[in-house]
Amino acid sequence: MIQTGPLGVLPYSTWLHALAYAGLAVTLAYALQDSPWRDRSVLAVVFLVAVGYGGSIELLQSTLDARTADFGDLLVNAVGAVIAAVCWRILTRWVRFYRVRRVAELEAPV
Repeated sequence: MIQTGPLGVLPYSTWLHALAYAGLAVTLAYALQDSPWRDRSVLAVVFLVAVGYGGSIELLQSTLDARTADFGDLLVNAVGAVIAAVCWRILTRWVRFYRVRRVAELEAPV
């Protein structure tokens, strides 16, 4: 019996794949936030790294007896990474990031 995730539309594992790779994409985008690259270049790198990582995991799974590689999982991983990258691009238009060493250094923007 396949359990469905939120909204009862897709299997639970599909939601987990999408959320995991969305989280990976957001983490990569945040890590590259201060890079000198243009936003489009950063998003392209984020997407390629996330999908490349997912693809390598699927290839590794194909070598194991207990696991199988699934193109559908790779596709869901890519969709999760794309949605996260687009949301990150939209979010960074309104959000500023501050580098602080201690919480006491935080000041409200004027």
